[in-house]
Amino acid sequence: MARIQTRKGKTRTTFTATVRVKNFDPIARTFDTKGEAKSWAADIEREMRIGRYQDVRPAEKTMFSEVLIRYLDQVSTTKRPNSERRDRDSAKAILTSFGSEISLADINPQRLATYRDARLKIVSPSTIQKEFALLSHMFNIARREWGLQINNPVPDVNRPKVRNSRTRFLTKEEAQRLLDFAQKSRNKNLYPYLLIMMHTGMRPSEAAGLTWGDIDLDARLVNLKITKTDMRYVPLTEMAEKAFRSIRPTDSGSDIYVFLPPSSLLKTSIIRPSLHFRRSFDTVRAKAGLEDVHLHDLRHTAASHLLMGGGRYQNFSGDSGA
Repeated sequence: MARIQTRKGKTRTTFTATVRVKNFDPIARTFDTKGEAKSWAADIEREMRIGRYQDVRPAEKTMFSEVLIRYLDQVSTTKRPNSERRDRDSAKAILTSFGSEISLADINPQRLATYRDARLKIVSPSTIQKEFALLSHMFNIARREWGLQINNPVPDVNRPKVRNSRTRFLTKEEAQRLLDFAQKSRNKNLYPYLLIMMHTGMRPSEAAGLTWGDIDLDARLVNLKITKTDMRYVPLTEMAEKAFRSIRPTDSGSDIYVFLPPSSLLKTSIIRPSLHFRRSFDTVRAKAGLEDVHLHDLRHTAASHLLMGGGRYQNFSGDSGA
């Protein structure tokens, strides 16, 4: 049964609803109006009687920031490096907006909708999708594995639609022009980096993260261990093999990066190719008159020219690839 108590203060009157149902601990909450108190009490009592009640008081005492940090430490660290980096970037933005003093129970659909609308003014819909995916998984883990009685509010919020309509393919002439200017770049690794992406279809982060231990030139295979999905083997064209051989140092340990500097910082952090190639690539594409071309477009170009070549890569940079 529910009981409503009225308390008159000096400045306002409050109404405290207390619900007592057999086999449940009493629960109370205070409201500004009697109608709100009655409505809340009726909902709680109904949920208790039909077996759907969840005690959110532990979640109210748990800081949202603590749960998110626990997720980063225990869950994100088990993911692939790029996914872990994305989780940490998303978490930083979320915590900046929500603050560190909000409880887990205070993260509701209305608050998330307000966050979504504010974020859409400064970031793309795909960024919101990634941030909401992180939050949704965090709530599910908190409930299923950490014993926190809290519902996941994320599915109740509409997420912005992501329109990935942009697909840019380089023609054979554009690809060759880009490579010609890359050969003149002060970044001596830019040319083989671009060439190998054009001939293998590797993602920019995958190519940038290659070590000499990943490459078997005799078998003409690359073993990609750090990828967006699962580990996979990538076959090398004849041109890609020649490019690797041309830049391979005499004494190349298996843990030495192919394209990136042998920096301890890079070895212990997540590979972000833009840090090493972005400026030189931007300069080269501008000189080639290809300002609308992105690094990832070389992956599309590789697949496109493989198909157009009937299973053989188009002849980039003066040699025929198998």
